[in-house]
Amino acid sequence: MGLRRLILIREKPEADRTFGSLYHRTRFLCHTLEPGDADTKAPRVPPSFYHLTPHGWEPGSRVKYRETWALNGATVSHQVEPGIPRAAVLIHAGNVDDDTLGCILVGLSRGVVKGEPAVTQSKAAIEVLRDFLGNGQAYLTIMGG
Repeated sequence: MGLRRLILIREKPEADRTFGSLYHRTRFLCHTLEPGDADTKAPRVPPSFYHLTPHGWEPGSRVKYRETWALNGATVSHQVEPGIPRAAVLIHAGNVDDDTLGCILVGLSRGVVKGEPAVTQSKAAIEVLRDFLGNGQAYLTIMGG
């Protein structure tokens, strides 16, 4: 079996947040939440093709978001790299726009958290992805927004 290919289809971005859906082929995996149009400090990564690499899977790893995946592509790298404007963009658990910091949050459903539109059941969604991808690499195509 080769690397899994995931597709993130974004909805129309809002000022504070961007919702989307993550698929493997036609199989829905989870909802996503990313920064909105107004976020200039840690904006969404551009629609493109990315290589996902495991992040924080090593025993004793001292990273904040363990057992997640980092995006690598033309405009983003897992580590700080000359000529690449963004580093450490991850797919990880979280609920609201303030949790994104430019990353992609996942949830099994959508709802309201702290009075804001959010993805919910985020820890369950990250477990779905861990079961599906494990600590392997994958590809991600981001479309829209």
